[in-house]
Amino acid sequence: MRYWCLSTSIDNWKVCKENNLWGMDYRYYPTLAKFVNPGDKAVIYTSKNKRFVATVKFTGSYFYDDSDIGWNYLFPYRINFEILHENEKSPQINYTVSNDGNEANWFGDNLIDEISFIADKSRTWNQYFQVSIIRITEEDFNTIQNVIINQ
Repeated sequence: MRYWCLSTSIDNWKVCKENNLWGMDYRYYPTLAKFVNPGDKAVIYTSKNKRFVATVKFTGSYFYDDSDIGWNYLFPYRINFEILHENEKSPQINYTVSNDGNEANWFGDNLIDEISFIADKSRTWNQYFQVSIIRITEEDFNTIQNVIINQ
């Protein structure tokens, strides 16, 4: 089993939920075809509100379908999922370190400090969410899922 972080807009997440369906464009086809499998789990990150809002489990193999279901763009490489946990009010994540000359100024405690796949904790932390899918560790998945469940 692999663990993933999926990044999308709030509006596209609503469409995903309504259809129990995640979609990607051609850039992600090799990843989807070779590495994403039924039973894999993912955290869902929505970019506008800077939150992990759900965890899901993929329930089937990927397929191609270019029908319009309401996303902002066409995402024809698709895979079904079931929602494991959801919380649209989970804590926002944000940067917690800046520089003071050459020295780090670590000024906050935030979920971002508890997850390893976001190595850059500065203002440019959100670069990790510029892609639709990224592999994460089981430990990061569990940390994020626990926050979604308990907040």
